[in-house]
Amino acid sequence: MEKIVITEEQVKKVLDNILTEEAHKVTRQDFNRIQFKIEELENSLNETIKEFTKLNDSIPPAFKNATFKKMNSIGSYLNISRQTINGLKENVRIFKRKVYGQPTQPLQTPEG
Repeated sequence: MEKIVITEEQVKKVLDNILTEEAHKVTRQDFNRIQFKIEELENSLNETIKEFTKLNDSIPPAFKNATFKKMNSIGSYLNISRQTINGLKENVRIFKRKVYGQPTQPLQTPEG
């Protein structure tokens, strides 16, 4: 019985084909809808951050000690959420470009 050797390149090629096949099932309309929803979420979060800043600025000095830890925690979570949404937006954009962009194939040189 002969051993069959599977190379890393073959595995990469098969996985890339599988991922590309799945990606082609996503329509441009779906991409646009998702990107629009992400933009809406980002805008809502920006408004929430503005309101949070107003609240934080309006806290009387007597309450600063009692609220500092929680307000600081909320502010951190809001900023982390903003970064996460930006990362999601960028990943969707890159994925869309990969699916609908022109694939660049390395030039094949004739052997021999």
